[in-house]
Amino acid sequence: MAKTLFNVPMGDHLLLGDLHKRVVEEASNCNINIFVVGGYLRDLVLNSLRPEYKLLSKDLDYVITGDSAFGFARVIAHRVNGHFVPLDKENDTARVVMPDGYILDFAGCLGETIESDVLRRDFSVNALYLDPRQPENIIDLLGGIDDIKNGVIRASVSSAFISDPLRLLRAFRFAANLKFNIENETLNWIKNNADKIQSVAGERISSELFLAFRSYPTDSVLKKLAETGLLEAIFPELIATRSVTNNAYHHLNLFDHSIEAVVQAEQDYLAMSDIWLKTNLPSNLNLASGINHFAVCKVAALLHDIGKPTTWVITEQGQHTFIGHERIGAQMVPTIAKRLRWSNAVENLVSMLIELHLRPGQLFHTTEATAKGINRLYRRAGENFPALILLALGDLGATKGPQMTDEKSSRLREKFYGLLSGFEEYCLTTQGMKKILDGHDIMQLLNLPPGRELGEILSALQEAQELKQVLTRSEAEDYVRSIYESKKLNDE
Repeated sequence: MAKTLFNVPMGDHLLLGDLHKRVVEEASNCNINIFVVGGYLRDLVLNSLRPEYKLLSKDLDYVITGDSAFGFARVIAHRVNGHFVPLDKENDTARVVMPDGYILDFAGCLGETIESDVLRRDFSVNALYLDPRQPENIIDLLGGIDDIKNGVIRASVSSAFISDPLRLLRAFRFAANLKFNIENETLNWIKNNADKIQSVAGERISSELFLAFRSYPTDSVLKKLAETGLLEAIFPELIATRSVTNNAYHHLNLFDHSIEAVVQAEQDYLAMSDIWLKTNLPSNLNLASGINHFAVCKVAALLHDIGKPTTWVITEQGQHTFIGHERIGAQMVPTIAKRLRWSNAVENLVSMLIELHLRPGQLFHTTEATAKGINRLYRRAGENFPALILLALGDLGATKGPQMTDEKSSRLREKFYGLLSGFEEYCLTTQGMKKILDGHDIMQLLNLPPGRELGEILSALQEAQELKQVLTRSEAEDYVRSIYESKKLNDE
């Protein structure tokens, strides 16, 4: 078996630090054979060969041969004052988390030797290892260094996807994060095994998917995901979108439109970033562990029209209608969230974005938007309004049928960016605004019990206060009485 050796670069990295040295020293004291493997070595090589990359992580992966990795990790946690995390005792894997954020992962050897272990790894770029007894060399058995140099993701063997089908998706995560291309044979293996992803636990799928979608841009990765069938295996709700044809407003069929909406949203993201930051929604805000806001927005863009197939009607005049598809799509999200084990925060954001994705455009369908209509949308979307505009822009950019002229499209884009600028002012105006009347005040004033009616009156009063239609307590009391009397008349 041919070996390629790569000199470990000098510099400030973990392999030259005290933490790694203490792990190696403890392994020697315990007569344990230990090796560094995987992603950290890949990043060292990548940074050395391609200086534009700065990808060194705070994680080190170790393989233990001839002894218990689980037990050794427990010893290391005690020696270095780290937190021991038992990942999987049966499969001999454990983690040590350091107070400063560094992570040490320990795994038992798959096979009798380190060589047999790395040959079973997912991709050639991750099949590198280092023997601490020869710390100057990173060892490559599968051509991973050449693949790093050429920017290629290549599966070690076709059976890699059978032993762990999550690797089907992980290939795309690495391609997105590293800006690499997946080589053709590996793509064919993925296509032939795409349906196996459905046997993987939902939370593992979501983790890889959102990590991939954190990257920018992901257009080529997303299109390859679609070509292999893996995207529809993860989101079977997209299958029916292939049957919805293009029409007067949409130049693409619905499936391709959904892909293009993500691509277009990514292009607008950079233009939006300044306003996004000013409204306290940085793209790296995590909604859950490893899942940031930007990635969730892109998933929402992908799924924004999943309600269309069941609402699709072609009228006698040949017009395509999808009445209520945004509501139906939002109602489909809980099923997806349950299957993929999304957190409540992720589920709620995706659902809200799908439900409201038409609203920015509806403000300008016939006349200019009113201040009341705009404020209601600001309040309904809340802090996620920039994300809603990002989706609306992505949807608009993917809509180029003959009836969506360049003039119409440009006008709507201008209006959407105007809404975004207005939201910044809205946040400044309403931040810290004190209620003139609270729920208790209104209950006393109207002799009204808690309930839906009280909530509706409170919401109306908040709107009037934001629009400066009421400025004093007396005006607020008169306004509340008028709403209450109007409701009573309507009920009668």
